[in-house]
Amino acid sequence: MAPVKTGLFGMMLLLSINPPGWASDQEPRILLRSGTTAITEQDLQQELLVLSEAERLQALSNVDKLKAFLRELYLGKRLVAEAEKLGLENQPIVRAHLAAQRRWVLSDALRGHLEKQIEQPDFAALAREHYATHRDQFQLPEQFKVAHILKKIRCDCEREEQRRRIEQLLARLQAGEDFATLAKSESEDTATAAKGGDLGDATKPEQLVAPFAEAMAKLAPGQLSGVVETEYGFHIIKLLERQPARSQSFEEVQQNLEQKLRMDYMKDRLQQQGQSYLPGADAQYDSSALETLIRRP
Repeated sequence: MAPVKTGLFGMMLLLSINPPGWASDQEPRILLRSGTTAITEQDLQQELLVLSEAERLQALSNVDKLKAFLRELYLGKRLVAEAEKLGLENQPIVRAHLAAQRRWVLSDALRGHLEKQIEQPDFAALAREHYATHRDQFQLPEQFKVAHILKKIRCDCEREEQRRRIEQLLARLQAGEDFATLAKSESEDTATAAKGGDLGDATKPEQLVAPFAEAMAKLAPGQLSGVVETEYGFHIIKLLERQPARSQSFEEVQQNLEQKLRMDYMKDRLQQQGQSYLPGADAQYDSSALETLIRRP
């Protein structure tokens, strides 16, 4: 397999150095041919340019995936050739779509060009300044890690039976049975039962239904609630961890804050630039023509 990996690495290096259209005295190598249609190395280079890095790595990860990718290119080339043979590009709706795609691609290219021209400030310094003057934005409320066992109430006819079952489970827990083990076998919350009833990441009370949140807030870590009824059914709640409200440090928020400031800055500058491309104060509309278009059936 070593020669294959070397070949793929070499191809990736070639693609990074020689984009489509690179000058060469050599004819482009044909990577796939069937009938009168062929996929050349230049075809591949051009297609890879529009993929994300992850997609490029996937396509070039091994020979079988590269072959599959070439088959897709071949199919696309055949379809385009067939559409052109039928003259479909001359249909008004097709021309309109092609023009729209051209506008989108060129507009996106201009946006990328403008982004490179924008002089960027020191976002690390701006982030530190923002953090110092907006400390209230970086307050974490009290959060809880919690697990539960649920017995659902699907209709009033089963309410008392489900209450009896949850009370039996509570008695077993109070007698010393393991909460996670019992949750796996008895909880009717299919999303959490396999995890021992664990609801996952730390939760804020406002993210939970009121009766559940109120019961949870009264518990100490490791403590069990009594039977709690919500719109979902009967619960037994176990508090796993309680995280007090606190202020996040600058180091915790720096990366996300810098990213947000950078995005907001670039968006603002691009919007300002975009205003210059809109119709100016000298813009004139042909009102009579517009009225005619509006009235046209």
